[in-house]
Amino acid sequence: MSSHPSPYKKANTLVEVDNAVRFDVPVTAEHPFYTDFSDVRGDFEDRMIYKTLNVHSRTLVYNREANRANRALLFLAGMRGSGKTSELAKITGKLHNKDCFFCVTCNLDEGLDLNDMEYMDVLIFQIERLLEELDHNRIEMDREVLDSLFIWFSERVKEINKSIIREGGFELEAEAKTPGLLTFLGLTAKIKSNITGNKENAEKIRTTFRSNFTDFTLKINEFIEGVNIELRKREIAQEILFVIDGLEKTATSDIRKKIVIDEADRIRQIKANTIFTLPIELMPLAQKLMQFSTVVSFPFVKIRERDGTIVEEAVSRFEEFVSRRINLDLFDSRETVREAILLGGGSPRELLRILEFANMYANEDENKIFRRDLDKGVQKLAAQTTRYISARDLELLKQLKEANEKGIRIPFDGDWQDLLEKLIVLEYNDGTYKRVNPIVEISPLYQQYV
Repeated sequence: MSSHPSPYKKANTLVEVDNAVRFDVPVTAEHPFYTDFSDVRGDFEDRMIYKTLNVHSRTLVYNREANRANRALLFLAGMRGSGKTSELAKITGKLHNKDCFFCVTCNLDEGLDLNDMEYMDVLIFQIERLLEELDHNRIEMDREVLDSLFIWFSERVKEINKSIIREGGFELEAEAKTPGLLTFLGLTAKIKSNITGNKENAEKIRTTFRSNFTDFTLKINEFIEGVNIELRKREIAQEILFVIDGLEKTATSDIRKKIVIDEADRIRQIKANTIFTLPIELMPLAQKLMQFSTVVSFPFVKIRERDGTIVEEAVSRFEEFVSRRINLDLFDSRETVREAILLGGGSPRELLRILEFANMYANEDENKIFRRDLDKGVQKLAAQTTRYISARDLELLKQLKEANEKGIRIPFDGDWQDLLEKLIVLEYNDGTYKRVNPIVEISPLYQQYV
């Protein structure tokens, strides 16, 4: 048994707080830490996602007959730390039923190399995850459908083997016997492991699949439709829904742009209902995506109106968010909790960081987080956040402050996008409402210049 407190355990002592405020562990709707913010996100509502997926927002039934030739492709765009992963887990949990979808979640940060990734990797990972879920749910596939894609993969492996000269290549042969689901799963796992484990092999694999992409698409779409038929026959679901999450965790913006924007035409050729989470920096390029898909902005929780008025319902929801993770008796007062919430600016992740920094300064012998600890923590966090802020940035922040005071909207500008990516500015509603991150507002630099 581990001597470390579980990251899923509510903190009843200060030593347990760090694990309770970890923001790298997404929680599902069934988890004790989960808090539903769906009704306090301003203009955003869950039904926007349901409508895009052609699902009835009240009954959560997918009308297959009305959408026979219509596959939804949704890009859910949002800032880091806005809670997209937890929200998607809640939504897919509702949609995963016999009247709706067979949901297959592909967490790119768990299955692929974040430092070296292309769309071919993502697509192969999708197939692997689908096979895993079919195996997990004991769903046997029609032999003809399974054989067709398996044989195609095996032929590509032979091509790749020929191009890999160095010892220790694939060394996989197409089996003479009719393959089963597990055999196919083993093959895709081997391909993926070579993509993630060897750059030289990875490029040869990608080149082979790219050069055969038209045929690859045909085979994948045939397989997906075969799975859909089997799901309906067994009364498990109407169709597959892929959820591709974790793109924002890849190492560079160039990787993200290459996967989503540069490969947009290939993405659209896959005939399956799919949700991609879209990193915030790609939103200015969303016009290309909107030609064949829907882009929905997933905002932070609106904790203040433009005029600065506090949205008490949102504060109350964040109090629930904190109390699910930390025993509120560990704070000297509810006012300290409230101040931490307001400084979080409506971002679940920012609030968790604030609580982490406050706990850093708390005295374990007192076993309480005092207001003085919170103040020290946020000053440290503010210094880190504004360390590389420029004079041009400060001028923009001044414009934003004045615009909000006058109740006017600011048009898009590339400089604003940079501030959003750095979390210097936070975005609400449908993207038309922005505020300076409260942590930035308390920094000496902001106080001096703005």
